[in-house]
Amino acid sequence: MTWYIIVLIIVVIYIGIGLFLPNTTTISASLNMSGETKDIYQRIENFNNWKEWAIWNEDKCMDIIISNQSKGIGARYRWKSTIREIKDGLVILTDTQPNHLLSYEFYYSKSKRGQIIFNLEPQNTGTFVTCEITIDNKRKIFSRYLLMLIKSSIVENIDEVLLKIEE
Repeated sequence: MTWYIIVLIIVVIYIGIGLFLPNTTTISASLNMSGETKDIYQRIENFNNWKEWAIWNEDKCMDIIISNQSKGIGARYRWKSTIREIKDGLVILTDTQPNHLLSYEFYYSKSKRGQIIFNLEPQNTGTFVTCEITIDNKRKIFSRYLLMLIKSSIVENIDEVLLKIEE
């Protein structure tokens, strides 16, 4: 009986702390790129270019499907994976400000999970690019804990993506 009480207390504490963790987290990284703003914008906007810089494209367990409309509002980038944890997902370009801003919604399975924003600012010697990812974990307490643990890894991935975009 004592073990049941201990397990119950641990579960209550786990859920209690999880409820106070942020249900929305924004992670970002920036890089001053040497290229022209227009060229960098086009490299990011067109989903057909993502194979050159999207590090997740290197995953051999994933099938990538790009809609016929590969750029502009409404363009879609879908993936399906044989790995159960990755499942399937979708990125949709939802807003643009030409040569300045690209805003995407992303989904895992059928649930909207967040937003990705690329902000491009022309500089005297190139373009300052910021990638910001907002992740919603409103219903998933475990995901809030997991995000705390892997947040620095996500920043490293964003940094790697920005470097590949610049290439």
